[in-house]
Amino acid sequence: MNGKQATILTVLLCAAIATTAGISWHLADQALRHCAVDDTVQPIAALVDENRKIIDGLVKDGDADSESTILETYLAKIRKDGVPKYSAMKQRIDTLVNNDTVIVALLSKYSTHVRTPAFKASVEQYRHYAISFRDRWQSVFEIFMAGGNLPVAGPEFPSQFAAALDQELRAN
Repeated sequence: MNGKQATILTVLLCAAIATTAGISWHLADQALRHCAVDDTVQPIAALVDENRKIIDGLVKDGDADSESTILETYLAKIRKDGVPKYSAMKQRIDTLVNNDTVIVALLSKYSTHVRTPAFKASVEQYRHYAISFRDRWQSVFEIFMAGGNLPVAGPEFPSQFAAALDQELRAN
């Protein structure tokens, strides 16, 4: 083999190695992205769906007039009939708060992988909603014992969050 053939063979070998490395990197990046979606975005979507069903159930069952009045209605009901009678409603609200805590943790974990601007913008709004709802829920029994009332306006679920979440799922 002469020098020219050795050079050509070396160039071809380097090109093959570079191509293989590029393909491997691309496949690993794709697998990592799918893991991030499987471990975070899909569970977020499932929890948001579960929360929606709980809220719709509370409204349908007459435990609240609307999503924003769930806590106020609970406070009024336990004042009227006592805490034990509404233990099932309390458990449903506890589930909402616990799901929101998990959602916020998953959103934080996923924050470096966000692909769509709409989702990035709605994440902060959801965090604010979840924290506000949790804080109001945690104050209900203090207010009950003190005989006070919750402020009239409860936190509103960010209306664009579900659409941004769907868009983020489709982008991955």
